[in-house]
Amino acid sequence: MSFRFKSGIRVFVFESVIALRAGFDRLTHLVHDKMKAKLVDGDLFVFFGKNRRKVKMILYDGTGVMLINKRLERGCFMNLIDLEHLEITVDELDSLLRGGVVRRPVFGQIPLTKLPIGNHLNC
Repeated sequence: MSFRFKSGIRVFVFESVIALRAGFDRLTHLVHDKMKAKLVDGDLFVFFGKNRRKVKMILYDGTGVMLINKRLERGCFMNLIDLEHLEITVDELDSLLRGGVVRRPVFGQIPLTKLPIGNHLNC
């Protein structure tokens, strides 16, 4: 199942993993204080858990705050250190939520720190 978001919605991924016991208040605090963003702007904020099998998303839809949880039954989400940008598109989010890896074409030389080492699909 995938969601349909309003056109022009921006999607931001929190830069580090969190304890997914966090609820509305904690996630709102992270959006405001750590990401320096406003939840009421209508953007979608994505938070990953430590074991890479769970994700939480929070957004304001104009009438209230929505909290969305997802847990993969098999496999895991991509590693946050492999995410090239903290703002992703809705299509990239859809791929990510299905357990895919978000990759963007890179032209020119790739720094050695960005080269894939080993199997990144291990959870």
